[in-house]
Amino acid sequence: MSRQALRDRCRALPPACFAPVMATGIVSRALAEAGARTASALLLALACATYALLLAASAVKALCHRAHLRAELTDPARLFGHYTFVAASGVLATRLGHGPARGVSYALLALAAAVWTALTTALTRLPRATARAAARQADGTWFLATVGLQSLVLCLTALPPRRVFLAPALALWWCGVLLYALTLAVVTRRLIRHPPEADRCTPAYWITMGAAAISTLAGTQLLDQDRFRPHAVHGPLTLAVVTLWSWASTLIPPLLATGCWRHLHHRVPLSYEPALWCVVFPVGMYATATLRVTATVTHPAPTAVALPLAWSAATVWLTVQGLALASHRPARL
Repeated sequence: MSRQALRDRCRALPPACFAPVMATGIVSRALAEAGARTASALLLALACATYALLLAASAVKALCHRAHLRAELTDPARLFGHYTFVAASGVLATRLGHGPARGVSYALLALAAAVWTALTTALTRLPRATARAAARQADGTWFLATVGLQSLVLCLTALPPRRVFLAPALALWWCGVLLYALTLAVVTRRLIRHPPEADRCTPAYWITMGAAAISTLAGTQLLDQDRFRPHAVHGPLTLAVVTLWSWASTLIPPLLATGCWRHLHHRVPLSYEPALWCVVFPVGMYATATLRVTATVTHPAPTAVALPLAWSAATVWLTVQGLALASHRPARL
């Protein structure tokens, strides 16, 4: 392949190209929590390799196609997809933080924080007319901003020194919860006033549940910091975590029903589409969050739910990966 052809392929890299990485990374963690170490390690290795490849391609895109990247960052329909980079970096940093690659985790955390800040700055600088027009088309991808922010909290609560990181992590977590509530209000208003057609009701709406699940998981990691966390925070934090987990659980039936309505009633073909990675990530995140809520809040032995949830997430991952390979199309939103 010529250099120009390689540059053109990097230019065509979609904003949400890191969605498979964050999905694979969290399913790897769910399997690790359930004790399936070999399967977890294999998925982690795949996630790391894919991340490295996409990072190199994204660097080429940023250096050689600056105008194209600038256009993406001024288009709300494409800007939110870039938050998948933040989420993928955060998920991998958390997974790598307990081994010899801890130094890589700090680098990923710094990179993710810088990119989240840059993306949010670009979002706040959108013209008011553009923002209002975008709100009328708000969909599940808008929750990726919350996912990215809470992935930073996962890193801050998993990496030492925890005493130093706890205060900013707690502040960011509450900001993430408020951002989720605001995004939910905007998306709900859009769905009521401008309901999408069946072909536009993509699996990306599953990120609504995924954002609640990652907020739950980050909250449980804050609850684990008993030695450093003020005691007065414990009650409100526990209540918020349980509420978020309950909300994530409540969202699953209507999301499944929407899929049936789309594919069975409206006959939209059930084939591979890149947005299916937006189902894998929430399912894996919900499995992991449920295990942590069970262990942190209710305190029974989590083994009864660990394996079924983790392997359900792995089954969804295998299904989407198989469809992606069969389609010979790049995984993108």
